[in-house]
Amino acid sequence: MMSQALTLQLPISTYQRLLELAQQSDRPLEEATLQLLNIALGTDAGQVFEIESQLSQLSLLTDGELWEAATTIASEEDNNAIQILLEKQQREGLTTDETEQVQALSRHFNQIMMVRAKAAATLAERGHDISSITPSP
Repeated sequence: MMSQALTLQLPISTYQRLLELAQQSDRPLEEATLQLLNIALGTDAGQVFEIESQLSQLSLLTDGELWEAATTIASEEDNNAIQILLEKQQREGLTTDETEQVQALSRHFNQIMMVRAKAAATLAERGHDISSITPSP
């Protein structure tokens, strides 16, 4: 794999947090930072198109279907899996397969959040009171 050098000016607090993560996982700072960036940038253009397509289809749903979409939550199994992986990442780092699992779960959670938000917005546009599904300030 080809690589390109990058120099960044980071706030001290961000740099210290990266150092902590690297030390906790017993990996070099560069490796820990690269893994974190790969996780953060895990969504590709095809996935973005798929999500946009799915979101645009929400306007075709009935109000009942929108309420269901607006209140969808991730499964307990997925929540437990991501929690275990993130704790392991903090302690010792992740294998490539585990990093891919975190990326897939993160995409799944992001998709759920986007669908919920779009469904709630569509319900509000249709005149529904969505206060029961929106967080309190």
